[in-house]
Amino acid sequence: MSDLLPWHQSSWNRLQKTRRQGRMPHALLLSGAQGLGKAHFARQLAESLLCEQPADDGLACGQCRQCLLLKAGSHPDLRQVEPEEGKQQISIDAVRELVAGNTLSVGEGAHRIFILDPADSMGRSAANALLKTLEEPIPGSLILLVSSHAERLPVTIRSRCQTLAFTLPGEGDAITWIEENTGARSEQARQLLQLASGAPLSVPALIEADELQRHNRLLGDFAAIAVDDASVVQIGENWLKETSLPHLLKYMIAWLSAIIRSKMTPASQLAFPPLQTLPERLDLILAYQFLDRLYDAERKSMNNLNPQLALESILLEWSRIASGEG
Repeated sequence: MSDLLPWHQSSWNRLQKTRRQGRMPHALLLSGAQGLGKAHFARQLAESLLCEQPADDGLACGQCRQCLLLKAGSHPDLRQVEPEEGKQQISIDAVRELVAGNTLSVGEGAHRIFILDPADSMGRSAANALLKTLEEPIPGSLILLVSSHAERLPVTIRSRCQTLAFTLPGEGDAITWIEENTGARSEQARQLLQLASGAPLSVPALIEADELQRHNRLLGDFAAIAVDDASVVQIGENWLKETSLPHLLKYMIAWLSAIIRSKMTPASQLAFPPLQTLPERLDLILAYQFLDRLYDAERKSMNNLNPQLALESILLEWSRIASGEG
């Protein structure tokens, strides 16, 4: 009842072919980075399977009784399992209710669909409760596990699901979607896409939070340090007033990664002007070493790390590397 995202088309076609051949899995793990529309795909698949008269391309008709129930949010054969409000994990009680025989039996139609999102939020006990159903599937039921961190799921769960991996879309498709759905113009859309690490559906939230303006301000400071045109101490203080150390580290990792890619592949384009002069200033080995330092700081940032001291140390190191001191 809604359009496919452009970068979903090939995965959708393959799955519909599997469906026509009568080989649909009983459990499907939709994995990939956040912001690629995995939950949207799961919902469309559920609608397609429950629809009485799906179109030739497999999309739901939107008009039959089943589709009207779906629109009203009252279809008895579709259920979404997610963490309770204010909680971070899918509870074991929710999974136990799901796997109860009377819940998983097929109701109105030929299918009953269950969407667990995010599936990786299940604790070990909840995952174990689901395991028996994955091992002994009930005919007509389909369990869709949606996850941006599939590696967090137990191997016993992953091995009993067919995996559908979602990858980053091509830049052209992604920018077109951003322009059509947010009103951003081409260059701004390209910057937002890079800021979202290539995941288009993460872009609207960035626009709402005015994240691009903040990002560009921080990047300007980062570039100024590289030419010895700013106070590291003052910038560190200002940055931590703006946002958290983990967020800052995420940005610096993205900037260094983009610079390294540009040095390795000169044809690659840097979306942000302040970055464009930096590749020629940096020694590649030193850039990799600094990137390792940033990753290490990111791992430690959730511990009892003094954000001000850690950030000042990192920015001082960046100043030395950018000036060629190493």
